Amino acid sequence: MKTTLRWTLSAGLALASGLTGLDHAAAAASAETSPAITIHVRNYAGVAPQTLTEAEKVATGIFRKAGVETGWADIVVTAENGHVNSADHQTFTLADIQLNIFPDVMSDRSALSNNVMGLAPGTGPDRGIIHVLDSKVRTIFWSTLSAYSMGYMDRHVSMGQVLGYVIAHEVGHLLLNQQVHSPHGIMRGAWSLVDFRDMASGMLLFTPQQAEVLRADVRRRNTQRETFKAAEIESPALVR
Repeated sequence: MKTTLRWTLSAGLALASGLTGLDHAAAAASAETSPAITIHVRNYAGVAPQTLTEAEKVATGIFRKAGVETGWADIVVTAENGHVNSADHQTFTLADIQLNIFPDVMSDRSALSNNVMGLAPGTGPDRGIIHVLDSKVRTIFWSTLSAYSMGYMDRHVSMGQVLGYVIAHEVGHLLLNQQVHSPHGIMRGAWSLVDFRDMASGMLLFTPQQAEVLRADVRRRNTQRETFKAAEIESPALVR
């Protein structure tokens, strides 16, 4: 299993805020060292590379508007004897988020309604795993495409945009440490056609209050990462 780590640049992706105070919050956060997380992607569903790249850029832009930087580590998953080999011997910290994109068969077994596209299992502030259901994302995408072709939407949202927003939403559950949804913004529990229109124009974002909580939690998670690195330096592994 190979891991490719990179920091996704938001070139070509301009997310307009439309929310009072959010641009100022992002600017203030960028004036100092922005807190950062790394999202480790296991693409079990075989999402097309261009779609996944677009999704990562979209999610990067959303978090950057909230004053949080995101690194992406694409973990190459290989199949052996018909089984997915997911063994990963990396050591993760709280600042490492693990994203599993599951294929159709996993979505079908989940017995979730078609409008549920992702999960952030567990409870508590130290969660680090999210799941995205590929077939559910595609079902919603085709629904929005149909609405656009029938004139119910004046802007078209791409598959990569939908996937990127789903990823950002689920990571938001972890960093905000909340299971419930919000009445406004990206953390709404059910996205309407208006939300997808805002998504297409990059205006479906975290609220300023949520952005503040996100930054605080990412700093907390990075404190644990730095503590772990310091411990590694002080106690180097023995080579035999």
